[in-house]
Amino acid sequence: MSTVTDDPAGRESTLAADGAGYPGHITVRQRALTTVARAVTAESLGVDPGQVSVTLRDDSGLLGLDVVTPISIPDLDTVGAGYAGTTLLQRISDAQTVIRSGTTRITGNQVGRVDIRVRGAHIEQERRVPR
Repeated sequence: MSTVTDDPAGRESTLAADGAGYPGHITVRQRALTTVARAVTAESLGVDPGQVSVTLRDDSGLLGLDVVTPISIPDLDTVGAGYAGTTLLQRISDAQTVIRSGTTRITGNQVGRVDIRVRGAHIEQERRVPR
């Protein structure tokens, strides 16, 4: 299991290289952790990574994430009356799970709590297939 040293000065965190079969430590900088979490969040919610803000924090020894992001939604003028998409709350809950597991898988840091604050909506334009 990897461990993260939360350093308020913004210096790098050191992770133990458990189970890798190699002696020593792996160093992952805070900026790299933030970039990975932004990318995973953007992909899970269908927005551009530049629109996502992630703040790292200590969550009782785990990596905690505070996320501020818009969310993509379908254009309501193009969906039919019987559109049965998932609710906004369900999409956010699903995104929390994806962000937690994806960030853990990529960085090797165990992610705990993921708090998401939605700050807007990105309307998905109808895609046309060229003839």
